[in-house]
Amino acid sequence: MFAVVRHRLTLALLLCLALVHGCGGGSQTASAPGVGSGGTGSYSAGPISGLGSIIVNGVRYDVDGAALSSEDTAAPGADDLQLGVVVEVEGGAVSRAATGADTAVATRVRYVSEFIGPVSGLPGGGARPTSITVLGQPIDVNAQTVLPTTPLANAEEVVVFGLPDATGRVTATRVDRVSSPPLYKLSGRVQSRNDVARTFTIGQVPQTVSYASGALPAGFAVNAYVRVQVQKTPIAPNEWAAARLGLRDPLVSDDREGRLEGLVSDYVVSGTTATGRVNGTSVNFSAVRGTSGLVNGARVEVEGRFNGGTLVASDLEVEDDSVQREVELHGFASSVTSTSLALNAYRSAFNVAYGVGVVDGGLNLVNGACIEVRGVLLDSGGFQASRIKADNDCH
Repeated sequence: MFAVVRHRLTLALLLCLALVHGCGGGSQTASAPGVGSGGTGSYSAGPISGLGSIIVNGVRYDVDGAALSSEDTAAPGADDLQLGVVVEVEGGAVSRAATGADTAVATRVRYVSEFIGPVSGLPGGGARPTSITVLGQPIDVNAQTVLPTTPLANAEEVVVFGLPDATGRVTATRVDRVSSPPLYKLSGRVQSRNDVARTFTIGQVPQTVSYASGALPAGFAVNAYVRVQVQKTPIAPNEWAAARLGLRDPLVSDDREGRLEGLVSDYVVSGTTATGRVNGTSVNFSAVRGTSGLVNGARVEVEGRFNGGTLVASDLEVEDDSVQREVELHGFASSVTSTSLALNAYRSAFNVAYGVGVVDGGLNLVNGACIEVRGVLLDSGGFQASRIKADNDCH
């Protein structure tokens, strides 16, 4: 994916900076009783956790007719919608499923990366890293992170998708090689700004960003989480020339169902009121029972309805990042043997291995069968299935 990252030609001036306010494995679930669905649409934000078309926060979205957009390219394509890519999805009402993923039809999909640039800090011998560094910024890698099947090498250019925590440190959800990107990309909280010198600093390891003309957008402030595209050649060590600047308007609209996955930030409890942010989106947790252990930095999936730009939570799951989460794939089987098959799940190919008892007894597993496969990705690039069953919707 991202064989070439193209810059947006329609913006003549400098700088496109994305600014957001404040920004399975084992899980604990809490919910609020008596919260109806209502509304006519849905919004979901988080990493893609399954394919066929795409599954985000437990909703299987049909994206065939959706408008695609990205901060990183003027020509986004459906091939870029891979496991671990962080997306925002706007769509129709969600149809609840008795088992498996709920479903909806997407109208708009936007995918958002955090970093583009040379990678460093990799361990030797092709071992799986627990962290990497891009443009001086430390990035965490855990059991959920999707990495290239061929181990990365230091100095290779990569694109990183991920989830920022309360301090702005990012946990990667997917890391991919990228070929000859026209610009690099930095993300982090604003540490300082100097309007006279036309510079600001961002990041865990502060990087100075210089903007030659124009003004910073309203809402740009110290401690805001920003994404900024920069020229590939630094002005000096840890100093970069901004290439694009602009605000990213969220796809969120009121009176629609919302689902978010990300790291909690700005979490505050005052009496019976509990508020915070997930992926930079304001969330009211007050109606959800069992949130006494919720803390900043916890990875959660939260569901509710939007009111005044805030997601009023009705359900909450706290995820365990140390345990690899199950992936759900839908597609057509080929090259079927008694222990393996090839699966084409929404523009991605998987080599699936399975053992005794994994295939449902009623499934005639033959080439061309439309199937649902659950299991985990392997570092080798393979897929170990834990269940294979018949499906009636492969696209």
